[in-house]
Amino acid sequence: MEEKFNSFFQPQRQSKTGIVLLFLYNIGMVIKNLWVFVILFFVRKEKIEPWIIVLAIIAGLLILIVSAVLQYYHFKYYIDEENEEFVIHEGIINTSVTKIKKENIQEVNISQPFVHRFFNIYKLEIDTPGSSEKEVKISALTKQNAIDLKKYLLTETKLENTLIGDIEITENQEVEKLRSIKISTLSILKYGITANYIQSFFALVSLLIYGFSELTNLLKKVEFDTQLDYDTLESQFLAFSIPVILGIVVVVIIVGILINTVRTLIKFFNFKISENNQSFSFEYGLFNTRNSIVNKSKVQVITETQNWIQKKMKISFVKFLQIGKNEEDEKKVAAVPGINNTEKAKLISTIWNENPVFENGLKPNFRLIIIHTFQWIVLPLLLVLFIEKELFINYWFLVIVYIVLAELFILISFRNLKLFYSERFIRLKSGIWDVDNRTFEVEKLQTVKISQYFWQRKTNLGSITFYTSAGRFKMVALNFTKLKKLLNYCIYKIEIR
Repeated sequence: MEEKFNSFFQPQRQSKTGIVLLFLYNIGMVIKNLWVFVILFFVRKEKIEPWIIVLAIIAGLLILIVSAVLQYYHFKYYIDEENEEFVIHEGIINTSVTKIKKENIQEVNISQPFVHRFFNIYKLEIDTPGSSEKEVKISALTKQNAIDLKKYLLTETKLENTLIGDIEITENQEVEKLRSIKISTLSILKYGITANYIQSFFALVSLLIYGFSELTNLLKKVEFDTQLDYDTLESQFLAFSIPVILGIVVVVIIVGILINTVRTLIKFFNFKISENNQSFSFEYGLFNTRNSIVNKSKVQVITETQNWIQKKMKISFVKFLQIGKNEEDEKKVAAVPGINNTEKAKLISTIWNENPVFENGLKPNFRLIIIHTFQWIVLPLLLVLFIEKELFINYWFLVIVYIVLAELFILISFRNLKLFYSERFIRLKSGIWDVDNRTFEVEKLQTVKISQYFWQRKTNLGSITFYTSAGRFKMVALNFTKLKKLLNYCIYKIEIR
């Protein structure tokens, strides 16, 4: 029997409860951008007449309400069936029209943030290859509208079967699932504890610095004398013994890890993976429930990340880079945290119908260690010695610690740096603590380039760069003769596909 969907071929608006959502969103934007002035207002409100305060609040609320209503009525969306385009009209004063070709739509993600749950509405985001951010965001849709619109947009032209039959968020949808995986809360907790140590540390330090800076500015605005002498603060800090300083650093790291663990658990809570013939979906989140799809045919690179502790726990972090997705933009990359080795093998096999096995490998030449030593140790220390000689002499112990740690990191990085290849796949391994294994199919490469500097000719060394639709990946100081053979093979596979 033919499925019946809501008709999107006529312009229509979002759910009416979206007016309230837009109003709350506008309030949030005001607080986010003007929070310092709001605090200052309440701190010094005794100098302002009460009736002015009440009038300002009423006027502000009225402006936000009118703005929300106008945003709602001016936002319309529909499908242009003749041109096969999805069209969005939006804007109050400066109106805009966005048109997206149906064939260019790569992802349609449905999510239900925490606030949306109170109104039983969903947010839908449409992504296309090469875009720096989401092309279209519809903030207030009913469950059925979100499901049906996703079906329309991801259904191939003139085909009856949809690409998204496995990720519907309604209990009434009957779906034939080939495979389903659920990442346990314990696995997500293990990943949260063992991941992002450095990021957690610097994020916490940055937050402390930002908060301290904003607090100082606020105290100045309310005419408090902070009397903060940074020279005195520095001398007092350096007066601490090294164990005390290290203890403070450890405490900050531990707090950062705890914060990262809680954040990871909230973000990826109840992580479910569902698969059908052409795609698989991720559904996760405690307060902000997300539901995204990954089309198997559009996956360009699979990155497996694992550190020493995670290796002992037999868990890893897997990212799927699709067409137009950059690995650096973590918000847009489909990823699975805390997946065990068995589940990971099943997941990868659903995309490539096999787990990659590599018969050949290349390692960089040891000269790369010398280059990195000069780049990260010799050159920085020479610059410090030239600019501030006294600093170099007074803190010679820290210089020695830096040399030892930097050289250790260089050696570990060199040990992990490898290139593997087989008839169908190529894998690049790199990293110091978190080791990344990036795997991609030879046939999906856009092009491959090799290069050699004139001083590398005697040593027969060179570099190779692989270009994919999800970015480029490079490895240096490899045997140039073998690189030529690999280049010829890759170009041959690209031309005959």
